[in-house]
Amino acid sequence: MSTLSPLQRHVLRLRVVDGRTAEEVAVELSMSPQAVRVTQHRALEALRAHLKRRRRDAEDDSVE
Repeated sequence: MSTLSPLQRHVLRLRVVDGRTAEEVAVELSMSPQAVRVTQHRALEALRAHLKRRRRDAEDDSVE
């Protein structure tokens, strides 16, 4: 999660770990619910890309 911004980490923690709704997170972080959803989406996309790169690097290392 170090590849994410502090805001992205916070949003993911509240939404995924704590199970809060976008509306609840929006109130807590003074954001719109849509901004919370967009931030969550971008954070998840960044994590997917990071994991994909790591998997590809691990596969490259195992071939050598």
